[in-house]
Amino acid sequence: MHKKLKAIALGLLLGLGGLCLVGTMVTRNLATEGTYTYLKLFNEVLSLVRNSYVDEVETDRLLQGAYDGMLAELDPFSEYLTPQEYADYAATQAKGAKAGGGPDAGLRLAKKEGIVLVVSVRSGSDAEAKGITPGDQIRRINGRFTREMSLHEIETRLAGPAGSSAAVSVARREEPRKIDTDLLFDEPRAEAVSLQPVDPKDGVAVLRIPHFRPGAAAEVALALERAEKQRARRLLIDLRGNAWGTIQEAARSAGVFIGDTTVAKLKSKQETVEEIKGGRSSVAFSGTLGLLINGATAEAAELFAAAVHDAKNAPVFGETSFGVGAQQELIPLRNGGYLKLSVRQYVSPGGSPWHGSGLKPDKTVAASFEIPKQSDRLKQQLKQAIEQFRTYEPPATRADRGTQRNAGGA
Repeated sequence: MHKKLKAIALGLLLGLGGLCLVGTMVTRNLATEGTYTYLKLFNEVLSLVRNSYVDEVETDRLLQGAYDGMLAELDPFSEYLTPQEYADYAATQAKGAKAGGGPDAGLRLAKKEGIVLVVSVRSGSDAEAKGITPGDQIRRINGRFTREMSLHEIETRLAGPAGSSAAVSVARREEPRKIDTDLLFDEPRAEAVSLQPVDPKDGVAVLRIPHFRPGAAAEVALALERAEKQRARRLLIDLRGNAWGTIQEAARSAGVFIGDTTVAKLKSKQETVEEIKGGRSSVAFSGTLGLLINGATAEAAELFAAAVHDAKNAPVFGETSFGVGAQQELIPLRNGGYLKLSVRQYVSPGGSPWHGSGLKPDKTVAASFEIPKQSDRLKQQLKQAIEQFRTYEPPATRADRGTQRNAGGA
């Protein structure tokens, strides 16, 4: 009887295994057939263009356009590099690694659907002096349309020896006309982390973090010591325009606030690849935290904001951030070109990604474009955010008061 039951159980297991195998094979075949259908259609379109289009066209050019169009549907940082573009990219990366960067136009850029957008403008740069602002579109560089260039080529053309320049055509969202100007290249000068003195009325201080370049975490820790000495009860962390720096420095800076806990996780499509820690054993500030972001807050600054928001229930004021939260990989192709593809993304300690969507504010505080000057717009936005933060009450406090009222009523 025992042997009979074992035989039945084994038969059932084998049967289930067989069904799973058949199901997997069918799914794979359907996926392969679906891909093959698309490839047949692509080949049909390519043949029609080559044979019937009114002018002669180069097949290589058509295929490159197809690659570019496909990757434009992904994110602003995935792109196809021709063999020559990759050689230029590798040379520039090697030069940058040795020299630690160099003079440039002071712009952080992204390319969306063929349009080159200004993500952020470095403080003190000629681009800032010429009035270029986040959201502007770079249409041409030295007379050539940016649609025809990879993002790497665009960044290369906007860098060079100190004192040299590039002619750019800029389109602005609030102005129908384009702006033509020359941008001078200069050495990056990092703006220091700063603490705006505490308002004696309510103990609100503002910590400005303009970047996450090496050394930023140490500057943040020193600024927090001053905030504690000034008896700041609330600290608004201003991350607007922060689009420069490294993930590692942002993680160390977040650790100043949240200790040696999880700052972010790096995930592939299948699994968690890495867990990033703050790397500090103690927390440097005991008061209420708030965050101020805008559309020029990107990448390392977004990781920092997401970590502090999740770990400290810190409210986020301002506008939706840009949405850069992925890690790219260069994948070699048969023709000698490379695919620069986003293959992993960061998520907050609570598991929320921001790549492509940005971080959404809890309280929207928008910069008014009715104010002509960018610096005045930012000052007004900060003033409004401080007012909102003054009256903000943490969720835990509200819950505690509700409990106390219920207890008193009982």
